[in-house]
This record gives sequence, C-alpha cells and structure tokens, in this order.
Amino acid sequence: MSLFDQLCEFSRSHCIGICGCLVPFNLILSFLTLVYVGREMSPQLIRKNAIAVYGGVTLMVLHVSTWFLIGVVMIPTFVLPVFGATCVAIHLWATKSPVTMRRFLLWLLQPVLNRKQRATI
Repeated sequence: MSLFDQLCEFSRSHCIGICGCLVPFNLILSFLTLVYVGREMSPQLIRKNAIAVYGGVTLMVLHVSTWFLIGVVMIPTFVLPVFGATCVAIHLWATKSPVTMRRFLLWLLQPVLNRKQRATI
C-alpha cells in the first residue's frame, strides 16, 4: 500500500474529526474577517486570516476528493467544496476590495443599525 493510499484511508477513517475541525475553523475565520473589514482593521490581519482559510479550504477539498476517488457521491461531498469556495470568495473580496465589502456589510446591517438608533432616541 502506497503512502498516498494510506493518507486517503486515514482521511476517510477520520472524516468526522477532520470535518469537525475544518468546518468551524473556516467559519470562525470567515466571520472574523467580516468583523475585521467592518471595523476597518489592518489589511495585514485580514491577509493572515485569508492565508489560514486558504490552507483550511485546501485541506478540506483534498479530504473530500478522497471520497470522490472511491466513488462516494453524497450531499456532503458537494456541500463542502461549495462551502470552501464561499469562504475563499469572502477572503478574496476582503483582501482585494475591503472598501466595497464594508459598504455591503453596512448596507446589509442597515435595518439593525436603524432600529438600534431609534431605540436610543
């Protein structure tokens, strides 16, 4: 059995643990990136988050590809790559154009912010 086969078998054997770590990891870092952009934090901090997410998404896609290699086609094998692509898209947008992302976030949160202002008046 080759090293590649052993790695694929390890990945499939520990699927719940791998997904149980990588999915929250990517979710938390993506949320933090949105917070950092909304609060106009340092671009270096946003880039560090993006690099970490790119690594996490790469591992997740490699993990899912081990299932595709043996012919397992289920909903999670399609949902996880789409989730990874969404995380990558968020980070690409945050690193390339944080101003437009901040504007979009403010537009998205406008009803909440308006309600909060009315409550304080």
